Amino acid sequence: MHKYSKTVAKKIKEYTKVTKQIFTLIEKHDKVAIFSHRSPDFDAFGSQFGLGEYLKAHYPTKDIKVLGDNHEIYSIDIYPLIDEVSDEWFDDPVLGIVVDTAVLDRVSDKRCKKVSTLIKIDHHPNVEPYGDICFVDVASVAVAEMIAVILLVDGRTVSKDVASYLFSGIVGDSGRFKYASTTALTFGIAEILINLGVDINYVYNQLYVQDIDDLRIIAYILNNHKITKNGFAYYIFDDETQKRMNVSAERAKENVNIFADIRGIKVWASITEQKNKNQWRVSLRSAEKPINEFALKWRGGGHVQASGATLLNREEIEIFVKELDEYIGS
Repeated sequence: MHKYSKTVAKKIKEYTKVTKQIFTLIEKHDKVAIFSHRSPDFDAFGSQFGLGEYLKAHYPTKDIKVLGDNHEIYSIDIYPLIDEVSDEWFDDPVLGIVVDTAVLDRVSDKRCKKVSTLIKIDHHPNVEPYGDICFVDVASVAVAEMIAVILLVDGRTVSKDVASYLFSGIVGDSGRFKYASTTALTFGIAEILINLGVDINYVYNQLYVQDIDDLRIIAYILNNHKITKNGFAYYIFDDETQKRMNVSAERAKENVNIFADIRGIKVWASITEQKNKNQWRVSLRSAEKPINEFALKWRGGGHVQASGATLLNREEIEIFVKELDEYIGS
C-alpha cells in the first residue's frame, strides 16, 4: 500500500468512484479514442498522451488512438504525432474520452460526435456538461493532474514516459507552478511523478528552450509592444509581419509570457492574425486579475489567469484593448 500525503490521499478518495466508472467503460470497449481541443497546449497533449500510453501498456489488445491536431512546434520535438484513422474506424463501437475541453464544439476532431460512448475529463468551468460521464474538477490546475490521480486510483504501473507526459501538462498549465491555481495537491502529484523517473531538466528543456531564430521575434516584440495606462501589455503580429519575418502565427504567439514578472504589467497578451480563418487570435495572461469571464465576452474563455479570445477584424483590436484596460482599472 502506497503512502501519500493527506492532500493526495484525500483526492484519491474523492476520485475513486468516478475512476471505477471510467475504467468500467474502458473494459467494455475494444476501441478507445482520446480527443482534445483545437490549438492544443501542453496540458492537452500531456493528458492525451499520458492517458493514451497508460492504456496501451495495460490493454495491449485494445485499439487505442490519440486523435486531434498536431502542433507546429510541440509535435515531434516534444510529443509524438497524433494518430490517424479513417472515418470507417468509427463504424464499430468506440469509447471517446475528451480531455481539457469545456465545450464540445472546440474538440479538434469532429468525429468525436460519432463515438458510441463519451467521457468528458476537464478542469474548466463546466459551461457545457456533455458525455455519458462528465467529470469536471475546477480545483485542479491541469487535466494532467486529474489524470495522474485517476491512474493512482487505478493502481497499476505508471511508466516514466507516462509520468513525463503528465508532468509536462502540469508544468504548462500551472505556469511552471506559479499560477494561483497551483495547490499543495499540484506539488504532491509532481513529487510522485518525479519519483517515477521524470527528468525535470529534460522536460523543461523540451518545453521552453528556444531557437536562435526566436531572438528575431523577441526583438520585434520589444520594439513594437504597447502598454496601456492601467498595465495591459500586448503585441500584434499581423499577416504582413508574419510573412516579412517568415514567422507562423503559431510561432508568433509563443512569446506571450515575455511580459510576465514585470512590475507594473498586470495583464498581457499576444494578438496574432490568422489570415486563413479571417480572425485574430488572442492569448491572454494575468498576474492576478481574473480574465476568463472577460475573454468569454470575446468568443473565448479559459482559466482565471490564462485565457484565449478571438477577434474578427483589426477594428475590434482597438475596442478590445480599450475595454480590457478599463476592466483592469476598475
